[in-house]
Amino acid sequence: MGLAYFISVFIHFMLAAFWIGGMLFLPLVILPGLKQHPDRIRLLYVTGLKFRFYGWMALGGLFITGWTNMYFRGMDISLQFFTNNTYGRWIGVKLLLFVLILGMSAVHDFIFGNKALETFEQGNNDHFKKMARWTGRLNLLLAFVMAFLGLLASRGGVF
Repeated sequence: MGLAYFISVFIHFMLAAFWIGGMLFLPLVILPGLKQHPDRIRLLYVTGLKFRFYGWMALGGLFITGWTNMYFRGMDISLQFFTNNTYGRWIGVKLLLFVLILGMSAVHDFIFGNKALETFEQGNNDHFKKMARWTGRLNLLLAFVMAFLGLLASRGGVF
């Protein structure tokens, strides 16, 4: 494997670290830090939109570098690869989790997150706030599982 493969793996790793780190930074640092701020809603909205943009860029980059890494490793990206061997099945599980993450991110970002902020000033946003919180948590859990599977795949774990 040449330098291009290692650059692709490095970029993949950095994008995953950025995405997971951002998902941890918002609820652990930003939300508590703005709890008593008088302009909390606007700051949450602006911060959320900024992270949403870069988060989706990171997810796109993870998709591209994931496929690139498979290509550089000489994997036959076919139905047979995903069904005829244990390694291929686990990579298929990773791809399925990635699709779930994309769906959960879309629901969190474009439905519950937006509604929670829109209804915050009206005082009746408990439902949307809870849904945004839980979709974010579930997405973070899926991201941790994906990162762990990536570690196993790259280090010859159970595959």
